[in-house]
Amino acid sequence: MNNSELIFELLGISKNVPLTERDMAEALTVTFYPPHKKTPLLNSFSEKLKNSLIEIGVKIVPYDQALTKGKKQKIKPGIVIIEQGEGEDENLAIKKVSSLYYNPIVALLESAPPIPQNPTLQETLDSIVGVLAWNLSHVPVFVEEDKWTFCTMNGAVIECDNWRDPNHDILYSLIPKLSAQVVPPKREEIVYREGQLDSKMGEYSGYIDDFMGAAKVWRDNGLMLAHTSIEDLKYRNRFYKRIVSQYLDNRTGMSYGFLVKQLPADVEPAVELKDAPQSLRDFDWNKRRIVEKDEQIYVLVHQFGKEWIVKIPDVWLLSTRSGCNKTNLNPRKDILRLGLHKGEITIDTPPEIGAEDCRPSYDTYAILAHAVGNIITASLLLRNDRKSTFSETLQNDGVSISHWHGYPDKQYPLPGYVIHGGDNPPVSCSTPQSAAYAFYGKLRSLDLYKGPAETYRGDIHIEPHHGTNITGCMTITESAKWVDKMHKNMLAKEQVPG
Repeated sequence: MNNSELIFELLGISKNVPLTERDMAEALTVTFYPPHKKTPLLNSFSEKLKNSLIEIGVKIVPYDQALTKGKKQKIKPGIVIIEQGEGEDENLAIKKVSSLYYNPIVALLESAPPIPQNPTLQETLDSIVGVLAWNLSHVPVFVEEDKWTFCTMNGAVIECDNWRDPNHDILYSLIPKLSAQVVPPKREEIVYREGQLDSKMGEYSGYIDDFMGAAKVWRDNGLMLAHTSIEDLKYRNRFYKRIVSQYLDNRTGMSYGFLVKQLPADVEPAVELKDAPQSLRDFDWNKRRIVEKDEQIYVLVHQFGKEWIVKIPDVWLLSTRSGCNKTNLNPRKDILRLGLHKGEITIDTPPEIGAEDCRPSYDTYAILAHAVGNIITASLLLRNDRKSTFSETLQNDGVSISHWHGYPDKQYPLPGYVIHGGDNPPVSCSTPQSAAYAFYGKLRSLDLYKGPAETYRGDIHIEPHHGTNITGCMTITESAKWVDKMHKNMLAKEQVPG
């Protein structure tokens, strides 16, 4: 059993999650919707796409076999729909889906991506989201004579080479977007506690100041994408606007990035399984990786070629609220407390809003995977009673976790931090895979770190086609300032002649 299965068990996620591109392809079922528009270019691309999907192991189902039985035929859940051309309102594939979440729609469009020249990150995002809202597709594919480009709702624009030999791009870029479903945790899976955070606001005032300082840095540099309101998008009609709202869990729009402060935790050194108490050694760890004993949770971790028992305390974090503007925070509305409390995902709402306005973030699983991974990392670093900067920081002050839609410059290293994840399949946020990659990548960072264990300070997790998570001993504001300096350094290098 690997470490990804452990985080799935802790977060209550199904273990049957494909983690490699090949496994994702083999688990995928696709149908081709009757085309709205036939042109030589679209016909050729569609045929190439179908043949490529078959070659890499995707199951193709004829459209009539993809439908449920009965008068109101719908496309069965779990089938990806390829829709060719821009159709009339009543003929769009969205009218035939069984599930907004479990029937991803790929729209094949004959045009260049509608992105302005030299766009800002925000202009790029707004252009993409506008296409998604108008066509009600999850992944628009723009087909041109010499290339093809596809986009996703998290702002990714992936330009691919000549589509006449597309197998590599389809397997390693497109398949992860279709296989890994973008679904936030369901509200019924979360324990909401209204009023629990109110009395703590004074105690957390220093942390709140840190959030506000970071928000200002991100606002000034423009690197944290702002809120995209669904009111500002163009729709075919009111019905399709309601579909977009429903898909977004009735949110007012989409916001990107997050700021998190993991609160101090009581971390104990990891114990090798052979040296653990007899009651823990006797547990059948092949069946489960978690055991509750004397109201404490213990997990089995594979690391350094050995098996370790780690005690997992309650995990608590202060986090920006899903949907808020991360660069213009109102702390009494926009900062909540998120936790893994007694094995359940828990949200303590901000003082001035209730549970109804605190929807689960699309990054909830990834955030909690990072937080649990931080506990285990600190525990492993303490296993030989070594002095550990990371462990002491988590125990005394807590650590920060920040996500932005940019990437680190490897020529601008951060001492004590390990970069990882660049070779992972490019899945979107709110997928089980994103939690797995965050978790086991963090633990693998301990193997990759070249310095003394006591100087380890954190990790920088790259999510291809998505962005970066930076976790560690810096405050949220310090992390924002580091990204700001790194970005300015990159711009300066680009302006140097030659």
